[in-house]
Amino acid sequence: MTYCTECGQDHHAGEREEQTALDREVEMERLRTKRDVEVARIQAGVVRDTVEIEAETETEVAAVEAESGVEAAEAVADALTAVVTPEPAAPAEPVVIEAPEPAEPAEDEVTSPPPREHEHSGGYGSSAWFGGR
Repeated sequence: MTYCTECGQDHHAGEREEQTALDREVEMERLRTKRDVEVARIQAGVVRDTVEIEAETETEVAAVEAESGVEAAEAVADALTAVVTPEPAAPAEPVVIEAPEPAEPAEDEVTSPPPREHEHSGGYGSSAWFGGR
């Protein structure tokens, strides 16, 4: 502070008070800015944490949905397999058909002669030779 040498008063006191008020305003604004920056950092950290938690949750939900989807598909496949492939039926009991006993030919009935065994004449002049038999 400088006082006037002639009158002894401080002529620049108003200017200094204005400067001091401006300095206080600048300091308050600097503190507000610093506060806003810190609040933004905290919110960014919270948002980052929230995003990470949401991503982890979505990953876990997707894994559970995939697992349940696989189980559902296996259940459908089992059901379709059961429908398509019937259970094997119990083996049927063989049916025994008794053949009637041959009746004895009556004495006056004519019977045909028994079938002849095949006689093979494999010579040069036989019909089997030329027939390719």
